[in-house]
Amino acid sequence: MNNDVLIAFSVFQLVFLMLDIFILTNTDRNIARKNEYTWFYVLIAAHMAYLILNNLWTLSEYNMVELPKGVLLVVCTASLWTVTVCATAFFMFTVEKLNIKHLQSGAGRYLSWLPEAFSTLIIATSAWTKLVFYLDENGSFIHGPMYLPTMISVSLYLLIIATVSFINILRKKTSFLRKANATLLISVLVIIAFIVADGFLATASILPAAVFSVIAGIFITMQVANINSDALTGMNNRRKAEEYLSDRIKNVSEKKPLYLYMGDLNSFKQINDTYGHAVGDEALILCSQALKQTTDRYGGFAARYGGDEFLISWQPDKDTDPDPDALIGDVNILLRDLSADKPYKLMMTAGHVCCTDPKEPLVSYIRQADALLYQRKSALNINR
Repeated sequence: MNNDVLIAFSVFQLVFLMLDIFILTNTDRNIARKNEYTWFYVLIAAHMAYLILNNLWTLSEYNMVELPKGVLLVVCTASLWTVTVCATAFFMFTVEKLNIKHLQSGAGRYLSWLPEAFSTLIIATSAWTKLVFYLDENGSFIHGPMYLPTMISVSLYLLIIATVSFINILRKKTSFLRKANATLLISVLVIIAFIVADGFLATASILPAAVFSVIAGIFITMQVANINSDALTGMNNRRKAEEYLSDRIKNVSEKKPLYLYMGDLNSFKQINDTYGHAVGDEALILCSQALKQTTDRYGGFAARYGGDEFLISWQPDKDTDPDPDALIGDVNILLRDLSADKPYKLMMTAGHVCCTDPKEPLVSYIRQADALLYQRKSALNINR
């Protein structure tokens, strides 16, 4: 690598470092669940560390910086380790993003750490074992016999992400869930493409670009989600609901009906007045969890419409005998369980309308569902 290319490569990595800092300082913690944001933060931090260490490594390799062999050994070890941390952080982010319960608790949680534990151990001890790498008498980096197996073990994370995402694209009934999985699958394919291309480049590594492409993709997805998400609950907001349902209404018919619900929490004002708005916010978050789990199971859609009002839709399969009240019944079972240890008990009442005329405007269907909600609450003598 000549000096001009080396300088360009260093500038190239410095630009990515500055972009990482920009993303880190411009990502709102509230646009993702806590664990999602934490692992996204770890991914960015690991990528920043990798950029700095890889730059030092490269400058030393081409005699632009003089580093003692012991220091260079630490730099190479840490640089390789940050690559594995990037892969692990991306994997853990995906687990949280897709809510893969089998990998969030129990044996699955421990098994998911095995590739990272293996790679960390073998990389950390390579200074003595020379299994992953070693430095020759000139300080040049030489691959050891376990270098490829170590990289393959870390690549298992990418394989799992790609497999789960692909299965979800085929199985999920709602377009926004399919899009979320498609984004993750594309991110993995981009990384693989960069890794393959990197193997043909003798002058400089393009792995920093591979990892940054994932970071940028997640950041853009989060920003788009922020436009269409409710800040408190993380649910779809009114804007997203109107956009989504307006599109779905166009395709309804007598044979393909869409059930549209307007629901709200019973006695929510009393919860706010008795326990305060912080507890009221907690109740809304619990309600959003129940709605998300239920609509995901039904292949439906849910959004916070405003206050404690939620807009829900469900289009049953052709072969099923639909029971529109069953969906709200399942929501209330979850609400009962989620509020079992709370000083208040949560329950939702909803009015629903069967949408079969694509020419009728969405606002008309919403008004009908809202009117039925009001009638039901009045009949049950429940304060809105």
